[in-house]
Amino acid sequence: MDRAMTDEFLEGPDPNEVRKQAKRMCTAAEYQRRYNRSAFYRPNKKQLIFHNSPHKERMLLGANQSGKTHAGAAEMSFHATGRYPQWYKGLVFVPNTRTERTHEFIGWAACTSSLAVRDGLQIKLFGDVTQTDGLGTGLIPLDFIVGRPTMARGISGWVDTVNLRRETGGNAIIRLKSYEQGRTAFQGESVDIIWLDEDPGYPPGDEIYGEALARGVTTDGRIYCTMTPILGKTPVRKRYLEASPDRASIKMTLDDVDHLDPATIAAKIANYKPSERATRAYGEDMAGEGAVFEIPEENIKHRLDAATIPDHWRWLAAIDFSHAGLSSTAHPFAWVVGVLDPDADIIYIMHALLLRQMLPANHVAAIKSYPAWDARTTWGHDGNVRDLSTGTTFADIYKKLGLNMTGSHATFPDGGYSFEAGIAAMERRFAEGKLKVAAHLGEWFEEYRSYHRENGKINKIDDDLLSATRQLVMGLREARPLTQLASDGGPSMFQRKRGGNYAYKGSTLGDTGDLPWGA
Repeated sequence: MDRAMTDEFLEGPDPNEVRKQAKRMCTAAEYQRRYNRSAFYRPNKKQLIFHNSPHKERMLLGANQSGKTHAGAAEMSFHATGRYPQWYKGLVFVPNTRTERTHEFIGWAACTSSLAVRDGLQIKLFGDVTQTDGLGTGLIPLDFIVGRPTMARGISGWVDTVNLRRETGGNAIIRLKSYEQGRTAFQGESVDIIWLDEDPGYPPGDEIYGEALARGVTTDGRIYCTMTPILGKTPVRKRYLEASPDRASIKMTLDDVDHLDPATIAAKIANYKPSERATRAYGEDMAGEGAVFEIPEENIKHRLDAATIPDHWRWLAAIDFSHAGLSSTAHPFAWVVGVLDPDADIIYIMHALLLRQMLPANHVAAIKSYPAWDARTTWGHDGNVRDLSTGTTFADIYKKLGLNMTGSHATFPDGGYSFEAGIAAMERRFAEGKLKVAAHLGEWFEEYRSYHRENGKINKIDDDLLSATRQLVMGLREARPLTQLASDGGPSMFQRKRGGNYAYKGSTLGDTGDLPWGA
């Protein structure tokens, strides 16, 4: 039954009447399920990381329908009511006693437009207030709501403020806002928690975020965002891409959603535009002019068991160097290893490493934790750069540390190593089904999804694993079967596959006999 809501209707339903009617119509268990939903909330693994993050600014990047808004509403419920679940390990709101305030807790929640607020986060928080029994069916329990919600003028059914009681005995208030109201709507009172659902976008989005930060100066306030980054790398997104001990960004894909089976996920992805799949299904920032590679991920994934690989298949590893060592500004070191089926001319990328702020010795130690570390290793032409202190080339440094480096950098058979030619070779193999990547390599697929062009040129940012893969494709003729002893005297791949125990000299894995190949 709909409750009539008009522009002049400035008060929402009476929670006491809703309670009285609900307790008359529902059993105790039904009442709890309908009007105490936060008690039944069980976060998935990425939602749990988000809730338990200790950072003052947090962002939950989520695919469409992945549960990001649901998690945002649950977070606001915990702080506003003061009722935290047993599994919660995050920051707990402590009332500010330094300044005199009308409410123990003040929270704001905002979204892109008044309609998006009303039809999205408002329902998640308070339920559908246009229904006679709808108030309290969100993640704010009905028994914590005090008095009728105050409705906003001009928009039918839009809640402006809701008053609550807290577990502490104090009181709380939650106000709802929209970005279309502009920055002035985000000025005024000091606020404890601000939830921004979806990206406020380009200017004035950064101004709105700045005002939100200012609201928490005297309260030691916190901000969290839940969004699908369909607008790309806006000022707010760029803020979270900058390293800071105060900020954290958590990415939640459709694969992280517990209640969706693989067939449903595949159907959802198929319905998205190819250019938007990485964003809407995996929470990747929307690319500028379009993705470099448009072959669907599922088409290039493989789940090949390395223990079944024939001895005559040819292995090759590839490196994308990092030249700034421990510097926080250095791009990561990347290593990939693949195997070529020479009969079908298919390359299978089996494993990959992306290592930040480490030295070459650390890189090699990590590489040696993979059983096929002793594969021949090709590398980019920047490996010819000499270290300023020793005069040794980067390629020689890794050779001295034990890697089976090729004698020269990766090139095509004609000696060329054009960047665009390398991309074209990868693209051709993807399209023909002749370049496959192990499904477990999440960081590799993150780069694949976000790789895009700007002003006609590829944006060479966060492409380290892809760069190593490009070197491997160019230098493929260097691939060799692994049927001889490794250079350190450890067993070869041929022997490891048959020995039952895959541990070997220098391994950090110990007895890896039960480790799935490619894991």
